[in-house]
Amino acid sequence: MSRNLPAMTASLIRRPLTTEIGDARSPVRQFFNERFTVGLPDVQRRYRENSPSQVVPSVSRSDANPRTLGTAADWLLRFLLHPSPAPDLAVKGVAGCRSIGIDMAPAFIQIAKHLGVRLPKALGEVRVFTGPGPGSAVEAELLARSCWALALLSEVQRGGPQAAMGGPLGQFRNRTASGADLLALCPSAGLDQLAQFRRVFETALIPRLATRPGLWAVGPTFTGSKLIKADADLVAEGLLLELKTHSKPSLLVTDLFQVIGYWLLDFGDAYRVTKLGIFAARYGYLVAWGLDELLGELAGHEVDLHAARDQFRHLLEYGTGRSLD
Repeated sequence: MSRNLPAMTASLIRRPLTTEIGDARSPVRQFFNERFTVGLPDVQRRYRENSPSQVVPSVSRSDANPRTLGTAADWLLRFLLHPSPAPDLAVKGVAGCRSIGIDMAPAFIQIAKHLGVRLPKALGEVRVFTGPGPGSAVEAELLARSCWALALLSEVQRGGPQAAMGGPLGQFRNRTASGADLLALCPSAGLDQLAQFRRVFETALIPRLATRPGLWAVGPTFTGSKLIKADADLVAEGLLLELKTHSKPSLLVTDLFQVIGYWLLDFGDAYRVTKLGIFAARYGYLVAWGLDELLGELAGHEVDLHAARDQFRHLLEYGTGRSLD
C-alpha cells in the first residue's frame, strides 16, 4: 500500500476501529503495520520486563465472560471518574435489541434512574469536564451489577444484534425485561472481579490520574469517529488512556495500535493529547508514553504528526466513501 494513496480494491472499511485493527488484511491494520512496527519489539519487551505481579487473578470463561467483564470494568471506571457518563453505547444497544424483538428499553431506563444517569437528548454526547471530579455515589454492588448490564447492551452496539441473540439477552426475545431482570444477569464471579478491579482503580490508577487536573473526558469520541466507529475510555489532561483486563502481562500490538488510532482520529486535536497510556487492571500497571517519543521509536524515525493524521484521514475517507468536508 502506498503511503500517499491507499490501494484498495474490494476491501472496504466498514467495521469499528478495533475490529479493523485486529484483521491483518484490513487496510487500517496495514496502515499501522507500514508505519509503526520497526521499534515494536523493544517497546513490547520493556513493557513485559517492567510488569509487576498480578493482583487480580482471572476466572474461567464459564464463570464470567471475559469480554463482558472487560466492558463492565470500562463502565465501572467511567462511573468512578464521573457520576453520569454518557450512556450512548448502551442506548444504541437497546435499539439493536429492539430490531430483533428484544425490548430492553424499560429495563435500561430503570437502571439509568437507579444510577442517576441523565439520558442524552441526542446521541454523540461526551462527558467533557474539568477533572478530577467526584464519581458515582451509588452503592457498590448495585453499581457493579449495573455496569455488567450496560456492558451487555454495549456489546450489542459493537457486535450487532447477533451479539444479543447469542448471549444472555437472547432469553428476553418477544418479552419485556425489567431492570431487576437485567441486573440479575451479572454472575457472582463477575461481581467479585469487579469488586477487585474497583480496589485497583481506587488505589493504583485514580490517585495518579488526579495529579493531572485540567480537561478530562470519559468515553471520548473523535472527529474521525464519523468515518469509523471508535470511542476511547478516557482522556485526562493530555493523557489518552485505555483500560485492559488481559490475564497476561504482555503488550498486544492491537492494544498499542488502538490507542494510536484514537489519537489519529482526533483530527482537530480537540483533546490536546500528548501522552498515550494503557492501564493493565489485573496488574495495577499504568504505562504512559510521550506521543512523539513513542511514535518515533515505533517508526524508527521522527514522525510528522500532522502528516500522519492527514494520511489516516485520507485512508478512511477513501475506504468508507465518506468525507468530513
